[in-house]
Amino acid sequence: MSLLGARVQEISDLPAMSWTEVLSRLLSVLLLIAINAFFVAAEFSMVTVRRSRINQLVDAGDVAAQTVQSLQQSIERLLSTMQLGITLSSLALGWIGESTIAVLVRMSIGSLPLPIYIKSAIAHSFSISIVTFLLLAYLQIVLGELFPKSVALLYSEQLARTLGPPSLLIARLFNPFVLFLNQSTRSLLRFGGIEYDLRHRPVTPEELQLIIATSSESSGLEAEERELLNNVFEFGEVWVEEVMVPRPSIVALPKTATFQTLLDEMAISHHSRYPVTGDSLDEIIGIIGFKQLAKPLAEGLLSPDTPILPWMSSVRFVPEMMLLGELLPLMQSSSEEIAIVVDEFGGISGLVTLRDLIAEIIGRSYESPDSKEIALQVLDDRTYLVQAQLNVDDVNQILNLDLPVTDEYQTIGGFLSYQLQRMPAAGEVWRGENVELTVVSVSGPRLEQLQIHLLEGAAGDRALDGIAAADEEVVGKGRKNSGLSGVAKFSS
Repeated sequence: MSLLGARVQEISDLPAMSWTEVLSRLLSVLLLIAINAFFVAAEFSMVTVRRSRINQLVDAGDVAAQTVQSLQQSIERLLSTMQLGITLSSLALGWIGESTIAVLVRMSIGSLPLPIYIKSAIAHSFSISIVTFLLLAYLQIVLGELFPKSVALLYSEQLARTLGPPSLLIARLFNPFVLFLNQSTRSLLRFGGIEYDLRHRPVTPEELQLIIATSSESSGLEAEERELLNNVFEFGEVWVEEVMVPRPSIVALPKTATFQTLLDEMAISHHSRYPVTGDSLDEIIGIIGFKQLAKPLAEGLLSPDTPILPWMSSVRFVPEMMLLGELLPLMQSSSEEIAIVVDEFGGISGLVTLRDLIAEIIGRSYESPDSKEIALQVLDDRTYLVQAQLNVDDVNQILNLDLPVTDEYQTIGGFLSYQLQRMPAAGEVWRGENVELTVVSVSGPRLEQLQIHLLEGAAGDRALDGIAAADEEVVGKGRKNSGLSGVAKFSS
């Protein structure tokens, strides 16, 4: 038999059907595709909907959410049920759809107003079985898989709550078959030496940070919320020396101080707690705070000349290289709000407060407008006046610079001293690739204020886009400034 005759025979061998039969079978094909789409949508919506959101709806008394929660708690049974439904509907679609589509193709060719030899030529040009396969595959993939999957990903909560009750009913009906299939799967896994464990693997901190940093996966979070969460994860990796008040900035009281001395110092420095020293700052013997004196003051035990030494509390010493994640629990458990930081030789290098630790997470608080300590002041569109103790990371962030950061220094003053390899004098100038630093004021061996001038072509030319420039406006300082925008004052 010739190839042309084979194609004609292929057409004639198909069972004859009336249009009513064809229509009913075509509706059956569409119904099977819809059933397949139901299982796909149910599976993806149940898996992708946030469990925290479902738990929230359950607490609010949502009945549909309770059904979804029940299905999520037995996720293995849910996935097996959905897969069984998808497989059965796909097999039925191939069984019914193949002959239905083939008949439609045959009837379409036969109804063409063409001579029989032309119809035979058309039949010769392609195989009806291949056309049937391609049409069914297209309908199944687009209508039965991709479309419901996309809708489920976009509206997971709504679909999960809608499809939850029928999915639970189907899961109960299919339960005997699902149990048999799951047991067969486990037997194969054991035979292959694969351990079967459905316990949920906890998400690592690194994975959570990656999710937070990926805007498409954390689209429900504001920028400030993402930065706050990042601060929480980075908190445990920060050393005490990075956030401490350096030794030159420590305000301490001598052990001979009186109540009046404390009041006078509080009026000047505005702190509520102070280290108490012996003969030098390296001999800190305790901590005194106004809160500790409130009770004796109320009982009339204090006068201006009363020594503060009897009410002094003990002091905690911590090393510079201690992590904040280790220090915070210690201070919380002992209700301490100040810890003294010592270097490897036992000398005092600074102090850290509970407020400093909290600021690493929620960001630095801002000072009142009458504060005299200005961290960064805008002089013109290319020139800034900064405190030498401002962190280099903050300078880079605020002015959009790229000054190198090493373990040798932390502050902009330390950066300048490192570049010059000596203590600079007032008026001294250092010029870099795109920035010029000028020493404005010094106090003994300590740098106080620097002037930063951006040279032509500096990346920092764009810094003013994020700063409301004004002579009186200032930018907050600190190792990190959560949600820093515009200008603000730092409260130490």
